[in-house]
Amino acid sequence: MLEKYPFIDILQHGEGEISFRDLLRALAAHTDLSCVNNISFRTKSGVLTTSYCAATDLDFPSPYQSGFIDDIIQKNPSFHFDALIETNRGCPYKCAYCSWGGVKGKVRQFPKERVFADLEWCAAHKIEFIGFADGNFGMFARDEDFVDKIIELKKTTGYPKKFQVSYVSYSKGSWDRLFRITKKLSDNDLCKGVTLSFQSMSPTVQKNIGRNNMNAESYKMQFSEYAAAEIPTYSELILGLPGESVESWKAGLDEILELGQHTSLFVHLCEWLPLAQMADPVYMQHFGVRYTKIPLNQPHAKKSTDEITEYSRIVTSTNTMSTDDWVQMNLLSVCVLCFHHLRLLQFAALYLYHEKKVKYSDFYAALLAYLLEHNSVFRQIRTLFENVINKQEGAVMFDSSFGDIAWGPEEFAYLKTVRQKEQFFNGIKDFLAPFFENDALLSDLLSYQSFCLKEFSKESFTQSFHYAWKEYFDALLKNTEIPLSREEVTYRITARAHYKDWADYAKQVVWYGRKGGRNIFTDEMKRI
Repeated sequence: MLEKYPFIDILQHGEGEISFRDLLRALAAHTDLSCVNNISFRTKSGVLTTSYCAATDLDFPSPYQSGFIDDIIQKNPSFHFDALIETNRGCPYKCAYCSWGGVKGKVRQFPKERVFADLEWCAAHKIEFIGFADGNFGMFARDEDFVDKIIELKKTTGYPKKFQVSYVSYSKGSWDRLFRITKKLSDNDLCKGVTLSFQSMSPTVQKNIGRNNMNAESYKMQFSEYAAAEIPTYSELILGLPGESVESWKAGLDEILELGQHTSLFVHLCEWLPLAQMADPVYMQHFGVRYTKIPLNQPHAKKSTDEITEYSRIVTSTNTMSTDDWVQMNLLSVCVLCFHHLRLLQFAALYLYHEKKVKYSDFYAALLAYLLEHNSVFRQIRTLFENVINKQEGAVMFDSSFGDIAWGPEEFAYLKTVRQKEQFFNGIKDFLAPFFENDALLSDLLSYQSFCLKEFSKESFTQSFHYAWKEYFDALLKNTEIPLSREEVTYRITARAHYKDWADYAKQVVWYGRKGGRNIFTDEMKRI
């Protein structure tokens, strides 16, 4: 970088608290920079890189308690501030796609008293949303004490109001402690949801990236326990990891659905990071890793008007995945996420799997083929992914009627479909009819599916059905089964949220509500 960018004078490597302080002191005193650890700089004889030294003691001054942020808050009264707190630093895992384990190294803890003081500062300054910047929150017994402190502060001061699940990476182990933590947060209306991540379901891929998932039965038990406690879960997969293929990806989607993940699934595009093992030239050559440089891949960000474009490097082919495969895998993923985890046809898929033994992947592959022929939105999404490969264009989508922010393709498809919900459900019956022998049952099921979806215009309403759908699907979503009862039932929905327009609906239901599976009516629905 020093050779390529002459305007850069000094490079700082790794953690900066100590060496950046020492650098400022050396510059102020006009002393030799070679005494400062963790930097590179030019000398008359060439570039010099000093010794690397990681911090062992994290007892640094807190930015919150220093007083600097108080001044920022006071000068900006119209802003609402969130807070992100480190309770520990580092990661014991060495996932090939991630730079955290290699860069941050051994896990070290910040003093417990400092974390408590930071939390008290947040409450005193009425910070509504907080999160922890840990790589594995819940790993240590003291993490439960931090949650107890947050609950205590909310009860006594009213703040913080929410512990942001999107700001925290939960531990990959310590399941009993993690369940207690998330239940406490859920019971106190601080957080709805917990991550149960996989990244890939393929044992080959897991070996290639240095990751070991729990066995299937353990995950199934976790899904069941959280469902019984009414705590939503969400899971993550990464598309494009070395060793993944169309066949393994399809099998992985089947497995994660069969384990019981019906609430929320996210598929992230594998991003090539320069400090991760995946960026090592030997690793790249061995697995045939190739990436495409595109504008920053960040859903929910505002459309950029900056003169300088930021970029993401997305893995779009490997030895086991061609660029055509990459497009195909993305399209299938969008179909599953939109119609299953955003619930547009989830009940039809659940019914067919449990009653007719139709595999989820077969159902959604057939649905995708139908949509690419009959649905202009999915043809638009196919073009989006093709343009990532052929034109290095972005992988997010915009529609001004849903606000001025970027949407993931599955979110975009959901919003466009819900806006024309009646037309969609009338048309999709042609696709579903061959799967169902009973046309009356199919019509009743589609009516129930449509009835459950949140719309910003509905408040309180009732509808009658010929089958006890709610009880049937409530059981399936908790990994239990009961027979579908043929009876006349009426359900009432009392909506608790109201939306100003489609942009407000998109933000509240799809962006904020997706991780908790809150884009359908659940506890707002009662049998009468």
